[in-house]
Amino acid sequence: MIEQYSNPWFSVIKDGVFHYVIEPSSKNGAVVLVETHDSYIFVIIPRIAHGNEEQIEAPRGYGQDEQSSLETAMRELYEETGYLVDSSQLEKLGTVKPNSAILASEVDVYLAQVNEGQRVKGCDSEVNGIISVAKSDIRGMIARGEITDSFTLSAFALLWSKPSISVES
Repeated sequence: MIEQYSNPWFSVIKDGVFHYVIEPSSKNGAVVLVETHDSYIFVIIPRIAHGNEEQIEAPRGYGQDEQSSLETAMRELYEETGYLVDSSQLEKLGTVKPNSAILASEVDVYLAQVNEGQRVKGCDSEVNGIISVAKSDIRGMIARGEITDSFTLSAFALLWSKPSISVES
């Protein structure tokens, strides 16, 4: 293994003829499906890798220092959406490997149950805003290609695979 490139967020490794990316902070990273009584809350975020095209995504981010993935989920939810929650409002749904061919990353997925009164501030500068989508519209948005982010799609797959959850939830 030979490190080809490195910065504070990731390293590119060459192993024989293969290249892959190591993201050290992904081990305690998190993605959060944000659920209200009748909708899901997403961030609208421009992604440079896609020509600054705005994406509809579940809030997510890297962990900081010795932060747990649960603490990361709570922090990212607050920073990106303004919703302030405590740990009892989050349920871990599972873990995803967003692109196992080139990323040596694993990120935990959480479901957060929130109410409008918990939004105590606006979004941070990383996102262009938030959007509330009715639960009944999620499948259609996915089918139409309006939600394409692998973390968000994986989060719904984990949510919908729970025995007590219907696909329409």
